[in-house]
Amino acid sequence: MSENNPETVTDATPEETEADKAKSRPPIPAYRDTFVHFLFGTPGNEPILLHLINAVLESDDQPLAKSVEMRNPFNPATFVADKYTILDVRATDERGDIFVVEFQTSERTTFADRMTYYGTRAFGSQMLSGAPYTSLKAVIAIAVTTFEMFRQLESIHNVFLLTAKADPSVVFTQLLQMHVLEASEEKIDRVAQLPPALGAWINFFYYAHLISEDEMTTLLQGHPTVKQQAYGKYRQFNQNEELRALDEAHQRFLHDHATDVEAAHDKGVDKGIVIGVDKGKVEGKIEDILSFLEEKYVQVPESIVKSLNEINDLAVLKSLLRLSSQCSSLDEFAEAMKVK
Repeated sequence: MSENNPETVTDATPEETEADKAKSRPPIPAYRDTFVHFLFGTPGNEPILLHLINAVLESDDQPLAKSVEMRNPFNPATFVADKYTILDVRATDERGDIFVVEFQTSERTTFADRMTYYGTRAFGSQMLSGAPYTSLKAVIAIAVTTFEMFRQLESIHNVFLLTAKADPSVVFTQLLQMHVLEASEEKIDRVAQLPPALGAWINFFYYAHLISEDEMTTLLQGHPTVKQQAYGKYRQFNQNEELRALDEAHQRFLHDHATDVEAAHDKGVDKGIVIGVDKGKVEGKIEDILSFLEEKYVQVPESIVKSLNEINDLAVLKSLLRLSSQCSSLDEFAEAMKVK
């Protein structure tokens, strides 16, 4: 048959065509926020997330968690316009610790401040009216960075606690911990100094998009959770056209958002005024409200999120913040928001 004959057929199946298309493009890095949320936020993947958390705990000689519960499952429908890359999960073992996990690929001087903010916010959101302080659980914030954050520290895994300035060996409390994992070019040659499980995760995040499948399989030998489950999901993600399109859309959103913020800042500088102070307070209040609601009801309807984001009055938001910790149902909160 001729090339122009509409009856011309090909031996390739649609599945093979899609896989071939994916192979022709560079793989998406394993530390990209879209894949991270897909891997650790998809229901059914809790054992993979638990393995990562326990690898971090083992590296710090802490007791291991027995299970984890996802608090904000991956939702492709809303992820595109999500500026944040934070996973909020609670260990459901006898300790009930809270883990906040995030990945940071851009070196920013304010990253430590942001990490502190989200860690302390998760800590403070535990307290409901009348609850005793003895009910507080530890918050363990874990950040994986692709840049060297602490050049003066030798290890890839560094832990930070509240300690006495006069004697750092005296710990004020174990209830708030910061764990930073630097999967960076400057430190990747020190991965052998880590416990094997955590070393496998660092290798996975750093090398997955840089070396071949055969090389990755060899590198992750002896670590079935990372090799078969995490890396298996990674290959699946990169061969899925819909997930790749989701990642591209999310990256465009982040680029456009950063451009808008920069333009607003430049405009403010030109006029000699400060841009974003009130907006920052408004966004902070909205985040606090959502944090309380998610603590109580886990999933907050998109309609409530959208309505909250349309409110710019700080006094109204302060009133709703109080209500978010006291309301008996989401319907009660939604009805009060209409009145406001």
